Order: sequence, then structure tokens, then C-alpha cells
Amino acid sequence: MRAYYRFPVLFLLPSLAGFLAFNLGPILASLLLSFVEYDGLRPLTWRTFQENWVGLENYRRLLEDPVFHKAFFNTLFYVAVAVPLEIVLALLLALGLNRPWPGVRFLRTLYLLPTVTSVVAVGLLWRWVLNPTVGPVNLFLRWVGERLVGLFTLLGLEAPGWAVWLAQEGPGWLSDPAWAMWGVILASVWAGVGLRMLIFLAGLQNINKEYLEAASLDGANTFQRFFYVVLPLLTPTVFLNTLLAMIGGFQVFGLVYTMTGGGPVDATNVLMLYLYRKAFGTFPFEMGYASAIAWVLFLLLFALTYLQWTLRRRWVVEEA
Repeated sequence: MRAYYRFPVLFLLPSLAGFLAFNLGPILASLLLSFVEYDGLRPLTWRTFQENWVGLENYRRLLEDPVFHKAFFNTLFYVAVAVPLEIVLALLLALGLNRPWPGVRFLRTLYLLPTVTSVVAVGLLWRWVLNPTVGPVNLFLRWVGERLVGLFTLLGLEAPGWAVWLAQEGPGWLSDPAWAMWGVILASVWAGVGLRMLIFLAGLQNINKEYLEAASLDGANTFQRFFYVVLPLLTPTVFLNTLLAMIGGFQVFGLVYTMTGGGPVDATNVLMLYLYRKAFGTFPFEMGYASAIAWVLFLLLFALTYLQWTLRRRWVVEEA
């Protein structure tokens, strides 16, 4: 029997070796690095750890670093706004596309395209879309503002300041600190809603149609069927989508790096971008400090994931 069990292990060794070398090894190394002052240029040996050991100094610096605090709260704001918007919009799209309409398969593919598009391409596209001078969003808003000002003038009234501002300037989506994060959130939701919609669509199609038929026979209307039958049975999918969106939100990097680079004045600086800058952005590199940021982010994600996993029993309905 021992030989029988030993034989399959041989097939696991290549994957196991890759996991130890490229996953578990770097994870443990980053934990050790968070306790040292390391610039990434010297050989990473045990002597390096001994000579540059600073203990909890990197974590203490996090408590006093105003840029880290800014990036931390920016990340929280991004997750708190982008995740609910993405979930609600994806659910509405899934409900609309879960019908035998002509061309529904084409529409599903169309909404999924941004998800499979390179994040760099998405970022560059939205830099143009949100350009304050030639971007289509501000051109449309400026057109609306001009019509509103004309309407007030026609009525013999003074146009309000916001209408004049809309007609002349409009939001500085990526140049104004008050608007920059909203521009990133808009692009992020557009890019990620397709995947969430696809997961919701799979959940909707997995619901037993007999439940809906029984509710209809009992006199339930469309809204009652949705809120009392569909939504409770969809809660496992809502939980999965929310969890994945939250984890992805805390790890946002490429879109911010491409669209704003963290600016203006750190208005869109997030944890992953700040980690990257500390590790590779400016010399001397601060690998130890960046590793401390990474582990704070990991512990935060672990705590929030554990909290959601614990609370799921209170609202997630498991179909018998």
C-alpha cells in the first residue's frame, strides 16, 4: 500500500517544487524582510538579515507615515464605493440578460469584453474618455451645461453657478483631487462589471424554475418573486461576488498606475501603488518597508474575509 500511495506523489513533485520555490518561499521571505532594512541590491543571505535587523521599526514607521495613511484611506474609500456599485450594476445587467431576447448572447459577450482587455489598455482608454478638453464625457457635460444656461437665459433667469461651471469647465476627472478617485472608480466599475455579471448570470440560471412557478401560482408579482424567491436563492452568488470584488478592490494597482500614477497630490494613491513605489520606485529601495505594507494589507484582507465568512451564516441561504 505504501508504494501505491508513493507513486502519485511523484506526479505532484513538480507542482509542489514550483509552489515552494515561487509561492511559499517568497511569502516567508517577505515576512522576514518586513523586519529588516533592505535595499534589494545586496545578496539576500542569512547574514544580511542579521546585520540589518530592525525588528518592528518598519511597522512603527507605518503608524507615523502620512502618505501611508492617505493611501490606506484612499483604498478604503475606493473599495467602499466601487464594490457596491459593481455588484448592484452587475446584478441588474444579469437580470436583464437572463432572458431569451434576440441578440442576448452578443450583449453578454459585449459586456464581458472589458474584463478580458488589458488593464493598461483600459487605463489609457479612460484617460482619453475623461480628458477635460477633448474627452467625450466632458464634451457631453459641456453640451448639457450650455443648453441649461441657454434655457435659463431664455426664461429670463440667471443661470446657477453649477450650470455655468458645467458649460465652461466641467469636472477635472483626473487632474482635480476632488474628482480623481471618482474617475478611477468609474473606469474600474466599467472594466469589472462584466465578470460579476457573468457570475450572477450563472447563479440565476442555476435557480430551480419550479420555485418561481410556485410563487406565480400563489399570486406573487414580479417584484415579490425577485425579493422573496430569486434574491434569497442568489445570496451564495452575492457572497462570492462581493468577496472577490472586495479582495480585488484592495489589490487595485494597474488602473491607478496607468490613469493617474497616484496623483494629483496623492488623491488616488492606494496601498498597492505605495508598496510598489517603496519597493521599486525610488532609490534607495525600501524592500523591508514595502514588505511591511504588504503584510498589513494581507492581515487586513484576512480579517475582512474571515469576518464575511463568519457572518455569511446569518444571511446566505443554502438551497436544500
